[in-house]
Amino acid sequence: MAYSLEATYYRTALLLGILPGSQVHRWAERIIERAPTPPEGFLDVISAGPNDLSALRAALWPLAVEPEPPSVLRAMFALLHADLESGRRSLSDTITVLRQMRSMLRLPSTLYAELNAVLVEQVSIHTSVPRWLALFSDEHLALLGRA
Repeated sequence: MAYSLEATYYRTALLLGILPGSQVHRWAERIIERAPTPPEGFLDVISAGPNDLSALRAALWPLAVEPEPPSVLRAMFALLHADLESGRRSLSDTITVLRQMRSMLRLPSTLYAELNAVLVEQVSIHTSVPRWLALFSDEHLALLGRA
């Protein structure tokens, strides 16, 4: 499906609480506005209220890819990096989201090991997470075609 990576990106971001439902709504509305016939499933997305995250995730499910592909995972790390750098998210909140990713998503084994090592290192050094997330800084833009 043409929009599966983007749908997976938004569904994962909603699960982790790092994007608001209104942003998902705007994305779905843009897709519908550009298409002569609304792509299958997108009317379900905009029918869900922007504040009903469970309904939005359910509507995105048939459009998304399971498990989350590496490009989507890297985009999540890039989004976390951007939020941390801009001050929209504190380091403590960022670490909480990374721990959620480690436990809630099916990360590839090498990425899981790397994330786990960074989280363990962060406990003693306190700069590991920001430095590691910087490696992914532009991934979400590339995934969404805005690079």
